[in-house]
Amino acid sequence: KELYFCEEIKKKNIMKAKMTKLCLLFILLCSLPVFYSCSDEADAFYLYEYWEVMFDPEPPISETSLPITGGTKLGIKGGIAPYTAEIADGQIATAYIDENNDIQISSIKLGSTSLMVKDADGRIIKIGLKVVNGKQSFSVNSVEARITGIDESLLDEQQKGKLEAVIKKIKDEAGIQATGVIAFSYDQKSSGKVTIVTNKDNAPKIEGSFSRSTSESGTTFQITINGKEYDCKFKLPERPDTSKSITTRDLGPIPYWLVEDVTEDYKSDVTDLFGINATSLKIERIYIGSFTPLR
Repeated sequence: KELYFCEEIKKKNIMKAKMTKLCLLFILLCSLPVFYSCSDEADAFYLYEYWEVMFDPEPPISETSLPITGGTKLGIKGGIAPYTAEIADGQIATAYIDENNDIQISSIKLGSTSLMVKDADGRIIKIGLKVVNGKQSFSVNSVEARITGIDESLLDEQQKGKLEAVIKKIKDEAGIQATGVIAFSYDQKSSGKVTIVTNKDNAPKIEGSFSRSTSESGTTFQITINGKEYDCKFKLPERPDTSKSITTRDLGPIPYWLVEDVTEDYKSDVTDLFGINATSLKIERIYIGSFTPLR
């Protein structure tokens, strides 16, 4: 009887231990969804790019690029603020966290490096970063010419005909004809290489260099080709007064003029005809077309 009693106690203790383990396992299983939810939220720590149309959720990125002529903005998903941002090579770009906890990146020079972002818990995101050439292009729709410094009301019909012939010569000798393109590739903030497709028969591409400056009156490009410099100014369109047969309205929505000062090249053609004072003379070749934004 004593042996039987001991066996019963032993069995009860084993059953009690099993029930305790089952209860603990049940409690653990019930609490797992909460633990996983917290873990998923904590692990959602990555960078994303801003687009005109955003995805939901935003897809993570492993690298990004920006042009030498500007900067870019990246968003941070998850993590714990405050964040810090650091560029591995500070000679290529700089970065900081703004008041909205976005990363603002500015370019310095062409090259590849990496961006590291750290949150308050010490977690780190590292992505590749490239600074690439800036791009800009001008497509020519029409070529016009303008001569100022001459009072056309004082000219007779023969003189007006000669003036029209000079204007035609300026247009015909333009380096770029309609549907031609000037492509600017920036390797520095305001300078780089230029490629010109003249759209002349069998004419090869023309390559050179350029530097850019801006003012209230427009953007000026100093283009150098084969050692010769050309000063060209981009500005918002005007009402052309050089052609009686064409206006900007006829050409549709044209956002820009490219104005080339050709006074020195053609002033003798005009002064020899009319005997005027060259100091008041200004001759411009005007390329009318569309200018893509700098990117």
